[in-house]
Amino acid sequence: MENLETANALMASGQTDDGLKLLRDLIRDADDDTIYGAALIYQKYGFLDDAEKNYEALLKRYPNDSGLLLQLSELLIDKDEENRAIEYLLKIHPLDENYLSAQVALADLYQLEGLDEVAEKKLLDALKIAPHEPVLLYALGEFYLSTGEAHQAVELFKEVQGNKELADQNIDLKLAEALSLEGEFEQSLSEYRKGLKKEKTLDGLFGYGVTASRIGQNKTTIKALEELKKLDPGYSTLYPVLAHAYEHEGDLQSALKTIEAGLSEDEFNERLYAEAGDLAVRAHDPDKAVYYYQKLFDSDPENIEALTKLVELKAQEEDYEGIKELLEGQDPDDPMLIWFLATAYNKTDDLKKAEKYYLDAWPAFADNPEFLEEYGEYLREIGKTGESLEILQKAAKLDPDNHDLILFVERLKQDYQR
Repeated sequence: MENLETANALMASGQTDDGLKLLRDLIRDADDDTIYGAALIYQKYGFLDDAEKNYEALLKRYPNDSGLLLQLSELLIDKDEENRAIEYLLKIHPLDENYLSAQVALADLYQLEGLDEVAEKKLLDALKIAPHEPVLLYALGEFYLSTGEAHQAVELFKEVQGNKELADQNIDLKLAEALSLEGEFEQSLSEYRKGLKKEKTLDGLFGYGVTASRIGQNKTTIKALEELKKLDPGYSTLYPVLAHAYEHEGDLQSALKTIEAGLSEDEFNERLYAEAGDLAVRAHDPDKAVYYYQKLFDSDPENIEALTKLVELKAQEEDYEGIKELLEGQDPDDPMLIWFLATAYNKTDDLKKAEKYYLDAWPAFADNPEFLEEYGEYLREIGKTGESLEILQKAAKLDPDNHDLILFVERLKQDYQR
């Protein structure tokens, strides 16, 4: 065994070639315990084929050894050979001491394969054999949590909470997650606090922050997610939640900085570009908003929402050439974009093209008083006074509070009747 410890030490210190040579020398004339120990070292350092070969050699001599079967199935999972892992686990006899562990492993594998009903049945069948087994109850709770059946998960986690056999599991955090999923946010926060006191996990901090945000405890969200950001800046899902918490606290600048920090960690995250653009608009920073919406649109030219927001910003700045540049060649079929394009051509005195796009937009906005007022004005400018009056009258009827328009229409009627 000393030689195995030496081999392990060599591998751990980066002297991989020396460690592998020693393991090969040891295995050549080794007893079964040494072969098993060598297989564990191979597996530990990622030499899975070598580990598998040694486990297989031992299985030929001990075909019913459940410990070997479990170890080999774990290795095969690491090799993404789940079907072979299942084959080995199914060999473990119901009366074997490792049978229940095998059922838990099988349930995980079947769930990975998308066979949720089979996975659940494995766990329920095992519970018939050992109805109060904490490991099984906990595994079933995790299964229900992963499938969104929060109430059942809560009941099972409560049943095993504080069980000494599960001391290595943070059941408080699992229960907190299930309670949050069930909508019991206050209780969930209490369990999160207990669980995080035992162990500050990344997912635990994130769940705590998200749950706090759901009941408006934004300061708690900020504290939790800022801590998470320090521990792992690459945890990209934290940034939108943290930004929204700052926003709800009225701190738009911190919200925008948070999203920008997220983008520095995940520059291809389209959701973050959208959030950055929206926050820049709310922070009255149109240049930044244009920058982020443009980045989003460049990365996803099918994103009509980003394009529309870009166009809206350019319209606010009366940058009609910019609108034409964005939309020409796009051949937009979105009615709002068609209207913007009509306006842009109208404002830049390309009246023939403006008419085409106003007519294209007409079916979608035939009852929109703003569109009708603009289109009516355009028709008046090009000399179609009768059509203009008809459309402006409809706009005034649809918007009776627009007194300026009503007075204007009255003057037009008088002029037209003369």
